[in-house]
Amino acid sequence: MVRPKQPEPLPARITRKRIYVLPTGFGLFLGALLVAMLLGGLNYNNNPALLLVFLLAGVGNNSLVHAHLILSGISLKSVQAEPVFAGQALRLKLRFDGSGTRRRPGLQLLLGGAIALFEIAAGEECEVTLEVPTHRRGWMELGRMRLSTLWPLGLARAWSWLRPDTRMLVYPTPEPTAPPLPEALGDGD
Repeated sequence: MVRPKQPEPLPARITRKRIYVLPTGFGLFLGALLVAMLLGGLNYNNNPALLLVFLLAGVGNNSLVHAHLILSGISLKSVQAEPVFAGQALRLKLRFDGSGTRRRPGLQLLLGGAIALFEIAAGEECEVTLEVPTHRRGWMELGRMRLSTLWPLGLARAWSWLRPDTRMLVYPTPEPTAPPLPEALGDGD
């Protein structure tokens, strides 16, 4: 399962097959700079320049692998929110589990236009609060969420898509000048 097209049940675990890694603009610039340095080192037969090129290329490659490893193994355990009225922000509380001995810094969660930055300590759970705007009443589908990181050097972005099968309830907006409730017509309680 590479990218969930249908909502998936919780807990949703991010495995290595669900993680995408692409270089950022800075990573592409560094790659082009390394190619230019490689051509210059080969042209002038300069061994220290070639050593520097391969050393920096190894560091860049290690950055790609490390960004992938930060996301691998994270699982979304639960999604909760209190019901709100249409037009108010829905405060989602998402619980992530970073099982293992690895600290997971520099995580970014994106849902619609809402962004949350957080990190998960080694072997612990983390609760992330995300405020999502609501426009209509009724059951709100969350849609796809992107969990990503640029850590450690910003040379590559690693991301994964999450799509929990949780729906949130949005109540109708109360009328601002509502008529008063009817008075009781009898001796009843």
